[in-house]
Amino acid sequence: MAYTAELKSRRRRSLRESFPAPLNQIAMRHVDAVQSLSESQKAILAKAVSKVGIGHITTCLAALKKSGDSINNENDLIGMLDLSETPAVPSNETENVSGDRKVEDADVDYLASVLLKCYPDMPQASADALVLSEVMAPSLDVVATSRLALRDAKSDFVITALYTLFEEKLDEIEQIIASNPAFVKAMQLSRPDWKPN
Repeated sequence: MAYTAELKSRRRRSLRESFPAPLNQIAMRHVDAVQSLSESQKAILAKAVSKVGIGHITTCLAALKKSGDSINNENDLIGMLDLSETPAVPSNETENVSGDRKVEDADVDYLASVLLKCYPDMPQASADALVLSEVMAPSLDVVATSRLALRDAKSDFVITALYTLFEEKLDEIEQIIASNPAFVKAMQLSRPDWKPN
């Protein structure tokens, strides 16, 4: 079975549940980094995050990666942080650039897997970072909104309207690609079987 975004999300969720509090509340995108830490580093991280807040997890992980051997306790770790410059973000949701909607970690993982499918040589870390970038925020919105729309589609009217909408938008995208030689080349490189209409 292929390693899909859904399987990756389930694996990360299972790992996250095994972490000590408050690490069991971190965003899914941090699970692999926390899992790679030694048990003592996880304990230090958990104590530090409980003091400074889970929004500082990214900075804490970066400090551990940079100076892990010289950090003997949570106070050493906290001392390496510039708490005034660290943004505090919710642990299990990513706020998009517009701030209108919250997307789930599964949406982030799904869009990263789409990027990796299109660009197999792209490192996972690059795909994860790109998904969370400002330029990809509208695409992440589409993933989240599509998930919600399909989840709540309970009638034939809704399904028919969604299908027609997606079909029309696909036609628009194909026209945009066909009108730009750089887009055509990118599509042909990432999907050799793709042909313009």
